[in-house]
Amino acid sequence: MTYLGLMTMSILVGFSFFTSALSAATGMGGGVLLFTVMTLYFPINVIIPIHGVIQFFNNLLTLTFLKKHLKKSLMLPFIAGSIPGILLATFVVNKIIKTDAPQMIILGLITYSLFRPKRLPDLELQHKNFIWVGLITGFLGIIAGAIDPILAPFFVRKDLNKEEVIANKAAMQAIVHFAKIPVFIYLGFDYLPFITFCLITNLACFFGTQFGIYMLQRMTEEVFLKVFKIALSATGLRMAYKLFF
Repeated sequence: MTYLGLMTMSILVGFSFFTSALSAATGMGGGVLLFTVMTLYFPINVIIPIHGVIQFFNNLLTLTFLKKHLKKSLMLPFIAGSIPGILLATFVVNKIIKTDAPQMIILGLITYSLFRPKRLPDLELQHKNFIWVGLITGFLGIIAGAIDPILAPFFVRKDLNKEEVIANKAAMQAIVHFAKIPVFIYLGFDYLPFITFCLITNLACFFGTQFGIYMLQRMTEEVFLKVFKIALSATGLRMAYKLFF
């Protein structure tokens, strides 16, 4: 087991609870925030695989509460596209993981989604075209770590209610986060020293997700969309600051 001091462990467990609640309630920001906090205590080559385990469990929990809101018309194309994206990322992750390229692409998607001129097309793709979202997410998700800012711009849409947004986005994130486990085992990462840490943080995620679902069910669609966009904007600003300052 990797040793972490009591204070450090308490901080990470507390943020695991808070970020899980944030993700379950708004669908946005939790994964990025936890990833950011983890950079204070772990190197990037450790964060991405460990963060993937925590976020897989987090999104799986969200999905168990909202599984009736899954839409096959979104999920099946996404899965079909994510497989080649994940396979491609497996062979280039070690070369790109320390560059800014993935973050620049994600920031571009967020900016376009939030500030798109009216004469340009939006990112409200037809459901069958989520095969391309799967390809992008499968590739960038393995390399960049956090997945929610990749997917979020494609969920700023009016044909899904708030539960459908959270459920389908959580399912897509769970798929890619789960794929990180065999990918990073293949690349030589040893998960065993971090098992206890993952179990403790996942316990915090369990209670955080329950609280987040409670808050989601009490929000109106209008409030949810506003909160979603605010969280997306905050994520974009955080990424821009990290990249350029």
